Amino acid sequence: MTIRVSYDDLKAQFKRVLLSRNVREEIAEECATVFADTTQAGAYSHGVNRFPRFIQQLENGDIVPEAVPTKVLSLGAIEQWDAHQAIGNLTAKKMMDRAMELASQNGIGVVALRNANHWMRGGSYGWQAAEKGYIGICWTNALAVMPPWGAKECRIGTNPLIVAVPTTPITMVDMSCSMYSYGMLEIHRLQGRQTFVDAGFDDEGNPTRDPATVEKNRRLMPMGFWKGSGLSIVLDMIATLLSNGESTAAVTEDKDDEYCVSQVFIAIEVDRLIDGKTKDEKLNRIMDYVRTAERADPEVAVRLPGHEFTQILADNKANGIPVDDTVWAKLQSL
Repeated sequence: MTIRVSYDDLKAQFKRVLLSRNVREEIAEECATVFADTTQAGAYSHGVNRFPRFIQQLENGDIVPEAVPTKVLSLGAIEQWDAHQAIGNLTAKKMMDRAMELASQNGIGVVALRNANHWMRGGSYGWQAAEKGYIGICWTNALAVMPPWGAKECRIGTNPLIVAVPTTPITMVDMSCSMYSYGMLEIHRLQGRQTFVDAGFDDEGNPTRDPATVEKNRRLMPMGFWKGSGLSIVLDMIATLLSNGESTAAVTEDKDDEYCVSQVFIAIEVDRLIDGKTKDEKLNRIMDYVRTAERADPEVAVRLPGHEFTQILADNKANGIPVDDTVWAKLQSL
């Protein structure tokens, strides 16, 4: 069953749990705010639902809350940073801020980060750039939790890729290289429903829409079949090279959990490439051309990626944030 929880109550629970784990007050405040913001924005799988897993990694020492990211190398518009296993979402926010600073100087800014922790909702950082008028691109490698195309054994990560464009409202693709992330599988299972398209393979190798089956056997279906598998591999390669950090193979084989991953943050300044009026005209023409296509179902609007989050955020601010009651009970017990 889904209940509605206020933003303040949700944030207070996050902060309470962090403080009880001896996280310093100002860090606990910032971290609780980011988790609450993520959940309120509609990314439940990487907000409140993911928080217990975050706390588990904090207790295990995989996350070092007092760690401060440091710059390792600077090559003009490209910088290499070491997260030192700091809190993932706070570090990612800082890295996209740094990418925008570099872009303001060079037109483009690229920050590659090693020894990072899970950044929770990757879309937050693309959105962060687009809100300030930049094109935001970022991705991360991850633990091997998906079989490459043609295999049964997990050897590649879901490696989420985000691309955000400063339209009104913001247009953003926030996608894992699998058809469904494990977080979205959890949401479907908790709501007692099948996925809308095949999410993975059952134990006999047949496509399945049952989220519990895929969660258990970990045979996720790559997005676009071999295309998603290939994209995952090259994103891992580029993040590993740019950051001089760990690959999916190294994280999976050398660590006891998902930490010390590699991430890339790119910001592109648009305003020096095109004047504001022309920019808006071109972007609006693209969006209008897409959304005025004849609908397959007259009752379902043509989708522009990321536009739904503006409505979701407004609804959650007005009516409270929907949280599964079992997730809420687990959070309160931490």
